[in-house]
Parts: sequence; C-alpha cells; structure tokens
Amino acid sequence: MKWSPFVLLSVLALCPVAEAADRLANPGNFANQFAAAGPGDRILLAPGTYGHYWLANKHGAPDSLIEVVAQDPMNRPVFDLGGVSSEGIQIASCSYILFDGLVVRGATEEGIHLQSAGGPASHHIIMKNCSVTMPSTSGNTDNWKSDYTSDTLFYNCTAEVNGDCGFDFMGTTGGLIMRSTMIGGNCGIHAKNGSYNMGFYKNFFDNAGERNFQFGGNGLYNHHQIAMGNVLVGASPQSVVYTTARYDEFRYNTIRNLQPGGAVIRILNEGAATPPTGDNAFANNLIEYAGAAVAYPGSNTDPASFTFADNFWSKAPSLPAPETGGVVGNPGLDATWHPANPAARDYGAYAPDMETAWDAYTSRFAWAWSYARQYEPRAECGSYQVAPGGTVVFDGRGSYAGTSSYGDYSIDGYEWDLDGDGLFGDAVGATVAMGYDELAGMGLTEGPHDIGLRIRINNELGQVVYDEGWGTLTVVPEPSLTALLLLGAFACRRRR
Repeated sequence: MKWSPFVLLSVLALCPVAEAADRLANPGNFANQFAAAGPGDRILLAPGTYGHYWLANKHGAPDSLIEVVAQDPMNRPVFDLGGVSSEGIQIASCSYILFDGLVVRGATEEGIHLQSAGGPASHHIIMKNCSVTMPSTSGNTDNWKSDYTSDTLFYNCTAEVNGDCGFDFMGTTGGLIMRSTMIGGNCGIHAKNGSYNMGFYKNFFDNAGERNFQFGGNGLYNHHQIAMGNVLVGASPQSVVYTTARYDEFRYNTIRNLQPGGAVIRILNEGAATPPTGDNAFANNLIEYAGAAVAYPGSNTDPASFTFADNFWSKAPSLPAPETGGVVGNPGLDATWHPANPAARDYGAYAPDMETAWDAYTSRFAWAWSYARQYEPRAECGSYQVAPGGTVVFDGRGSYAGTSSYGDYSIDGYEWDLDGDGLFGDAVGATVAMGYDELAGMGLTEGPHDIGLRIRINNELGQVVYDEGWGTLTVVPEPSLTALLLLGAFACRRRR
C-alpha cells in the first residue's frame, strides 16, 4: 500500500509521544526510577537514607538532560555507607545527566565515582550542590573520582575529610570545578594521568592537606589546565604542585600558607622520562607565606622555563626564573581573604581584572561553562561620569542572579565600593545617587577610578553567595578660567 503524505501525517499525529515526567523516588525505588528515566525526565529524591548505587548506561540528550534532584534541598537525600562499602555512588558510562543536592557519607574508597561500565567513560555530567564526607582514612581514598571522563561540571560541591584527595581526575578533559570547597585530607584537587583542558575556578581550599592543589602526576603529561579565582588557606607543606605538567597556569589566586617549613610552589616529575616538567606559569597571584617560595628537585624538571609574573608576595621570593612585575608587601588579608592593603587589590582571587582574564580560557571546557554561567550570579557594575556640581546614579539592576533546579534566584543585596579600596561599604542599594562633592569627599580626584559592585544571593541550601563586578567612574575636571573665558567669547560671537 502506498501512503499519501497527508494520511501518514494524520497517523503520526494519533501516535502517543513520550513526554518528560517528574518521578518521585525513595530509597526503595530509586534504582528502578533511574533505570526507567529518559531524556528530560526529572527524578525527585525524597529525604531519607540511601545506600550504595551502581548507575550505568543511562543517557539523556544534549538538549534534554535527565535530572536527579533532591526533592527538598533543605532536607537532602543522604547516601550513608556507614564505613562498610568501598564506593558510594558509581556513575558508569552515563551521559547528559544532572545530579543536584546529593549527600554521600561513609564510603571507604570513593564517595562519588564517574567511570566506565566497560564501554565509553561517562561524559557530559553535572554534579551540583553535592557533598561527600569521607572517614579519616589513609591510602587511595577520594571523595570524588573521575576516570577518563569528558565535559563534566562540579559546581558548589564539597569534599570534606578525605584520606587521599578531594577531587581526583584521571585522564579527564573538558572538566570544570567551580565554587567548590575542599576541607582537610591530604590533597584538595589532583588532575593527573594525561588530563588536559581543565578549569578550576573560584574554589576554596581549607587546610586541604600536604598538596592543596596539584597539576599533573602519575606518569603521563598533563597540560593546558587553568586555575583562577581560587583561595587556598592553611599551613601546608606545598600549596601548588606542578608535576609531569606542561603549559599549565596558576593565575589570580590567593594563598595564605603560614607553615614555616612549607613551600608555596613545588616543581617535580613523577614517572615521565621526557620532556621535563616545564613551561608552566605562576602569575597575578597574591601570596602570604612563611616558608619558601619554591621547592624544586632537579630530576627531569626545567624550573628556569617557568613564567613568574606580576605576583604580590608578603616577603621577597627566591625563584628559579626572573619575575616580571613582582611586588613585595603586606597584603593585610581580612576574614574574607580580601587584601586590606590598596597596593595588593589588583592581585589574587578578588582582583578586578580576574573575571575578564578568565574569559580567555573558557573555550577549553565550553559545555561545562555554558551551564555554570546559568547558575552563577553576575554583578554588573557599569561605568559612569560625573562633573562638578553634578550627580551620578550608580545602577546595578542589570546584574544577573542565576538560576537553580527550583527556579531563578533573586538578588538580596547590592553593596558598592566607590572609592576603589576593595571594600564594599560605601553605599547599598540597586541604584545609588551621589553628588560630585560627596564623591570628592571620598578622595576621588580628576580622572578615571575603579569602582565595584557586590551582589548577594541566598541559594537553595541556605548558603550566602556573592559575586563582584567592576566598572569605572570618571571624574571630569572643573573648567579652568581660560576655558570659561573662551566659552564666553564663543557665546558672544553666537549672539551677533
């Protein structure tokens, strides 16, 4: 039989079309609900205590993720292994899935493990608002393990009390770890075994072990990784390690390492014969430290090939290569790790130029960044001009609050830095009107000045999140007597 196009379309219109669905899951049926989910489906995990799960061979679609989301973000599902299971959640050969609001406790080897189920490794996975707490154990125990994955985003995740590493990446590419927190353990982040095109942005390392942050290791060269906007605090033997690493960059980060025998940077090689560890960069950072600036054994490393540029050091460093633009002084870090010293404000995690510099790297992990931009609040400060006798209206209403699995955020506060000292205490409000004389009283003289806006949101977990944006205020000079006379002469000529 030959079907006409009209008849065929009519038959297709009568066929049922699968629609995305919300699926309510609990500890008794989560595995079945996950197995049955398709692109666009949303699994709402009820509060309760869950155990170990092997989640394998499940795929959403590029424009239609499967979502596994805490039903109540203030009462999240807890995957409690009680110290009797080596793995918490294993996500194997899966793709295009979002996990949001999971809590994992008590696994003895890996808390959450992205891996393969015998086929391709997992890819295009988002972990958001997830927390993994490990027992205080020794050996190869990681809060998060990611084996040979690609295009992954870890946003606002927490790794606490780990034996080996908070985030351990093996041969991964296109990954972004952003606004996440590492607490305790032996190592905060470790991207090794051939990992490349990785980004580490706006994370917080709180006494994160012997090596707070490590580029590379494990025998294969790791390259083209970028760490920016991170804060690393606590006494540590090594804050930043470059090992078996090339073309990796640590820029615009803030370090406070007060261990007398420690080192800010360590350069070494682990397992690779050639080429040596080298051609990496350490630039634009703000460093308060008590020990050495750099520790480097000579075996298969090329410290002289490193780029050191535009760092602010609390004491003069001894470096293996000349630094351009380095500054020495007391940064005066406050409780939020901002520098109180105005001379240090252009360095480190909160420098005005940091976010603009970051934009140059985001194509390396474009898929992950496209989602992070949706979640991330953005303060839009704007640029302004004011003249003698005039008034300027600072307007932050173009700022973006971000979005979540439960709807859009709202901005709960606007705080302005109008005198460029890096402190957001000069005015509050979405819009602020201020006169020339008032600004002059803050010490603003003729010419351009950096100004800043900090916005505040409260996310679904009850956490306060800030973002800072920067702009320019140009103070126009008062006309000189000569200029006024010329203006008057011109007006007279116009009246003739």
